[in-house]
Amino acid sequence: MKNNEFQKNIEKTRINIYNILAVLIVIIPEFFAELIFSLEVSQHKGVLQNEGEEWETNTELKLSKMNIFQLRLMAKQLRIHGYSSESRNSLIRRIKRKTSRRIKWKSLNN
Repeated sequence: MKNNEFQKNIEKTRINIYNILAVLIVIIPEFFAELIFSLEVSQHKGVLQNEGEEWETNTELKLSKMNIFQLRLMAKQLRIHGYSSESRNSLIRRIKRKTSRRIKWKSLNN
């Protein structure tokens, strides 16, 4: 009987040690990381400046603001083939190329 009670006490002690280790290794560093992040965010102003004329004229800025759905719609309008399997960055490159060609072509025909 003493051996059985001793085994139960060892199991309880082992579980308590694991709980303490979990708190020390996981929960406390997470708490400090969240605290540091919230302090850092509070020190910086999270407000972006209003979009100016540059956002309207610069195609690259417009494209960087679009999500993948909007980019794919634009690629469809520009008749870019294979746009559905493209990544966001490669799609932006292809759209920039296509729009610059159209601008050059229109300026040559006027």
